[in-house]
Formats: sequence, structure tokens, C-alpha cells
Amino acid sequence: MVSNKEINNNAAELDGMLKRMHEMVIQHVKEGQDLHSVVNYRSPSELYKAVDLALPELGAGVDGTFDLIKKTLDYSVNSWNPRFMDKLYAGTNPIGVISELLLGVLNGNCHVYHVSPVLTLMEVEVTKAVGQLLGMGEHANGLFCPGGSASNLLAMVTARNYLYPSIKTSGYIPRPFNPTAEYGKLKVFTSAHCHYSIDKAALVLGLGTDSIVKVPTNDKCQMRIDELERLIQESIERGETPFFINATAGTTVMGAFDPIRSMSTIAKKYNCWLHVDGSWGGSAIFSQTVREQLGWLDGSGQADSFTMNPHKLLGVPLQCSMVVSPHEMIFPKANTLAADYLFHGNPYDLGAGTIGCGRRPDALKIFLAWKFYGRDGLGQRIDRALKASADFTDLVRERKQFELVADPSLFCQVCFWYVPKEIEEEVQTWKKDPQVWKTKMTRVIHLLHERVNHSGDFLVDHAPLDNLPHFFRIVINAPTVNVHRDLGALLDAIENASKNITWNEISL
Repeated sequence: MVSNKEINNNAAELDGMLKRMHEMVIQHVKEGQDLHSVVNYRSPSELYKAVDLALPELGAGVDGTFDLIKKTLDYSVNSWNPRFMDKLYAGTNPIGVISELLLGVLNGNCHVYHVSPVLTLMEVEVTKAVGQLLGMGEHANGLFCPGGSASNLLAMVTARNYLYPSIKTSGYIPRPFNPTAEYGKLKVFTSAHCHYSIDKAALVLGLGTDSIVKVPTNDKCQMRIDELERLIQESIERGETPFFINATAGTTVMGAFDPIRSMSTIAKKYNCWLHVDGSWGGSAIFSQTVREQLGWLDGSGQADSFTMNPHKLLGVPLQCSMVVSPHEMIFPKANTLAADYLFHGNPYDLGAGTIGCGRRPDALKIFLAWKFYGRDGLGQRIDRALKASADFTDLVRERKQFELVADPSLFCQVCFWYVPKEIEEEVQTWKKDPQVWKTKMTRVIHLLHERVNHSGDFLVDHAPLDNLPHFFRIVINAPTVNVHRDLGALLDAIENASKNITWNEISL
């Protein structure tokens, strides 16, 4: 007879794999710390040749699978390298890796309490704590979603269902198509510099992107309150129904913070739901300096909902996003449907408040990070990033041929152009015609950006803004980044890339 031990040898097999994986993972992290290449860049066609991506009929076993794992590490971006400054996240940390390992071992699902009891309570407690940190009071609560876009979507769905519950059963048929409807065409108001997920949410809800009203910004890229109220009033005069105002706390390109408290006053005046998309900048609330001196998030407690992504500023592993609210049980009240085969009336069945079903217990990752570092430790990470951003801004300002887009930098993004000395006079001529300047200077930045990224030593991004030419957008996030060793070296790399281009022979 075959014994149970022979059939079920998962523990022994896992032990062998973990030992093998341990060496590979530690080597990968060390290479990041030691400033090996951020990425061994290959085009898609080259990667298909370098990595076996065929799916076999017969299994490759341990050796074949670990060969693939090794190549995956070799050809992937090493986010442990502080010179990875391309996106709004950086590498994680040891407790982050442990949290992901724990989630993999548990393979839990946070839709109903009885299958993930500890993980459910972690989600309850961490969303309450974040809400209270934002000033939302004793009833603060929230849910985790698969990314900031999904959190923003849940916020908009919740707002619509709460304000106009008939839509849940009768569908969205506004006036004048339904003369008896309590609402006209629903309108969303958001900054011209908001994240595109707000438009996506309106698309998913069937409101259409034409329902989005983009409010002009000031010279600090913040929403203008006078324009917000003017546009709301004009919407009402057209018979429309403003229902959702989105404030952005840390815009994607420049890092601007909309004036939340002033927007709250407008929201209350016109019976609108105020949401704050703090996917990028919301985690700054962990910094005592931000809370008590800078005031970027002032008024957050007045918001009806608030999105925060700890996987960005706090270094928690991707993905980890929550939406919190001061309104008690608002998510299940607005979104629950009868599904008695799954939900049995337990208020801790968190899935009832979402628009999905199965849910990865992402709350564990920020819970363990908070437990490990403490609120002060997480706040110090924010403070280091802000200090490095200010110091790097100074460095850029002092370098010839570099021009800052915003001075001082607004948050943890430092944005600038590089003007090659060989075409400096031409650039001054381009500036006389804004469209020529935008087109040609964008081409310059794209050429330099490609050279820098394909070298593998750095990974950075470029970005657009209004009618300006594209520019370098450097995200300062990793706590291990060094201003002179890494950021100064980046400026050197841009200068060297420029020297290797014969600008007078390039068609711009």
C-alpha cells in the first residue's frame, strides 16, 4: 500500500525549493544593492530568443523550472537598485518579501470571515487606523482593492449607489430621458491633471467620458476652486447633476496636492460626494512633518472616500491599495447584493462591500510593515524621500544645460529638461513658437531618455504636461537612493548620452 507520506510530500518538496530559491533571491537583492544593472534590456523579439516561453505538454520539473526562474531574474527590472526611478514605486524590503511569502503559504481569500479570520481583522484594523490618521473619526472603515484604479472605481460606484440608489435596480436613465428621475445627467469634476482612472471609472459605470469635467489648475498644478464652482453652477444650469468631485493628493506627473478642505466646502454646498485620489501622495500622511507643517492633506477627514496605495511611497509589495471612508459600513450599504450562498449575514464578510468576489488579502502587507517599522518608521521613509527630492532639485538647478519644470519641486518628482549645448541657440529660437518648441524639444528628451534607459544603469521616465515639451520625470522614492552617488550620476549619464549624439545631424 502507498503511504500518505509518499503521496503528500509537499512539505519536503517546498523545503527543497525554498532552499534553492533562497540563494537566487539573495543574490538578486545584493546585485540591486551593489548597483549592478537596473535591467538587462532586450527587445521583445530578443527576449523570446533568450527565454524559453513555450508551455510544454510534459512538465519541466524542478531543474527546468528553476532555469526559467533564473532567466526571469536575469532579464527583469531589479527594483532593489535605487537607480530604478521610472515609476511611482520602488523596490520593497525584507518584511515585504516575508509578507508575500506568508500570503502564498496561506493562499487565503478575504471575501468571507470564516475562511480568513486573522487576515480579515487585519484589514478591518488597518483601514480604520489609516482613516483615523486622515482625520475620519471613530467610524472610519475601508476595503482593499486590486490597485488604485480599482479603489477609485469602487469609490465612484459607492458614491453613485449611495446618492441615487434607484440606479442599482432601474439602471441609469437620467432626465430628460426619464422625466421622473431624481437626477439629470451625472457629472464628475476633477483636476485637469488627475489620473486617467477617473475617466476609466466613468466609462465603466456607463456615464461616459463626456461626463467628466476637467477643472483648470493654477501655476502649482492644483485645482482652482473658483473654476470648480463656476463649472458646477454651469452644469446645474444645463439640467445636469454634479455628484462626484475628485481631489488628487499627489498628481502623477508633478506631484501636486489639490486643496481638499476648500473642495469639501464646495462638495457639501452642491450635495456632491468628495473623493480624494491619494494613490501616490496619500501615504505622506504618515509623516509628522506633512501632517503638522506642510498641510498638503489638510481636510482629508472631510472627504467621503480616500484612496491610498502603500505599495508606492511606503515600499509595501505590489499591489496594496485601499479606499477608506468616515461613513460607517458605507461600502456594504451601497453595494451589497443578495448572495446567500456566500454571505451569511456576518458583518465581517468584507467581500459584500466590493464589486467583486474573491479578494487577495493585501491588507496583511501594510499591516506587517506598520507592525515592523511603526508609524514613525514609515513616516521617516517619507521624510527621507522629501529631503532627497529637495536636494536633487538643488543639484539640477546648479547644473548648466538643465532646466527645472517646477522650482522648487512640488513633491517627490523632480522634473527637468536637458538642453544640449550644441543646439542651445536653436532651442531659444524654438521657444518663440510654442508648438515648434514642444515638438522639437520633446524629440530631444526622447532621444536622451532612450540612450539612458537602454544603457541599463538607470531606469527613468519622461512625461508630458499641458502644452509643454516632454521632460524627464525622476521619482525619488527608494530609501537607499543617494543624492550624489545615484542622482548626480544620473545627470552625468544624461550629459554623456548627449555627447554621444551628433545633434547637428539629427532631424528634430
